[in-house]
Amino acid sequence: MAESLKVKQAIKRKFPVIDIDDSLDMAIQLMAETNVSVLAVKVGAELIGIVSVWDVLNGLAHDCDRQQTKISTFMTKCDFNTEKSSKNACIQLDEDEDVMSAIKVMYEAGVNHLLVTGEKGKPVGIVSSLELVKLAANL
Repeated sequence: MAESLKVKQAIKRKFPVIDIDDSLDMAIQLMAETNVSVLAVKVGAELIGIVSVWDVLNGLAHDCDRQQTKISTFMTKCDFNTEKSSKNACIQLDEDEDVMSAIKVMYEAGVNHLLVTGEKGKPVGIVSSLELVKLAANL
């Protein structure tokens, strides 16, 4: 049964989005308003990375100016494995990966969120450690 549970069953396909030029304060406010610990970062319509609560805490711990510091200075940028790119600057998984593989990748990378890609490497969502644990409860 473990092999039948896939990452796509835990993906959040709708998630809060922030622009790369938005401020640290905007990220803090959006996380608080939407009760999430990760935001997708976009330039126009293109997903280019994530901002996690740890990224925000890093900015705060280094006394960054909340109004002036841009997301681009502390976010996790991603180069997706697509037809156009072979780089992988952030941890990502295919939506058809099994849950246990995703848990192992997350654990080994020391992260709580993974970007998930679908057909042709196109980003389709974000999966959290909590969502994977919920699926693992059904194993």
